[in-house]
Amino acid sequence: MNERTKDQIRGIVYGHAIGDALGLGAEFLSKTQVRDSYPEGLRSYSQIIQDQHRRRWPCGAWTDDTDQMLCIFDSLLEHKAVNPLDIADRLFNWALRGGMGIGKTVKYVVYSPGFRRDPHATAKKMWEHWGRDKASNGGVMRTSILGIWDYTHADNVKRNAEQVCKITHYDPRCVASCVAMCQAISALLRGDEDVHVLARTIAAGVHAYDHRIKEYTDKASHDHIEAFDLDEGLNPNENNTFGYTLKTLGAGFWAVQHATSYQDGILQIIHEGGDADTNAAVAGSLMGARFGFSNIPEEWVKGLVQEPELHSRVDRLIAIMDPVASMDDKEATEMA
Repeated sequence: MNERTKDQIRGIVYGHAIGDALGLGAEFLSKTQVRDSYPEGLRSYSQIIQDQHRRRWPCGAWTDDTDQMLCIFDSLLEHKAVNPLDIADRLFNWALRGGMGIGKTVKYVVYSPGFRRDPHATAKKMWEHWGRDKASNGGVMRTSILGIWDYTHADNVKRNAEQVCKITHYDPRCVASCVAMCQAISALLRGDEDVHVLARTIAAGVHAYDHRIKEYTDKASHDHIEAFDLDEGLNPNENNTFGYTLKTLGAGFWAVQHATSYQDGILQIIHEGGDADTNAAVAGSLMGARFGFSNIPEEWVKGLVQEPELHSRVDRLIAIMDPVASMDDKEATEMA
């Protein structure tokens, strides 16, 4: 594993957490409300308005998007493999400890009878109970770490994304969103550089999950971020599409193709409002893979409340994935 790849891995994890923490400032706000709340733009954690929703977290803290990603992350660190039952157990215990910010889909599924024994069957049952129409973004928001794990094997990345998504989100649009995100991250880690070709290739592969995906991947390639109408449902006389998985995926794929830097992409995403922390977490992880940790503004890194904890986790992950590089020179020489 070369230094560029390590920088990308750190960028993916930090890109996710920072997008979540800064995006909280615009979550549940329409684009107009974002502009009114931040007339000079939202650019730092300290600016985040302290209303009833946001003051539950200290400025610079991530929300449930990253908490759930860390459930997967910690399972990987402990088991050195993707273990859906263990991940389900960690999600359950996180929810039981308070699960601040937990979404409705995750909440109803993890508290359903039989969830810890067979999470896939439980998630499918709840999806069918809701008329097979609920496709929220709670699966894709936590999945970035699975684009890193086993990234050299594309088929394994796909399978892992499917298995972990269906722990709580069974809809094929949710599954496709997780697969597309993880495949993009893993391809960037393998050295793919043409993000437009990469996005088209991945999009073509996931369209088979559900025909509705194509509309959003096409927008990601050709349109402006405003085409996603990310705050739809927060303005008068609008359908409520808040938290729709395909909007979140589309916004992420738009950012990785069109942003000029990590900062540029994150700021454009969050100023659209809507489910801004989730949209920015997904876009942030993808842009972290493209631009690397070294491209993320230092003040956003240092301002994270739990930054040392995140740093330690990434170090441990890299050591597991690249054990020879983590040895001292003597051990490495002896092995050679």
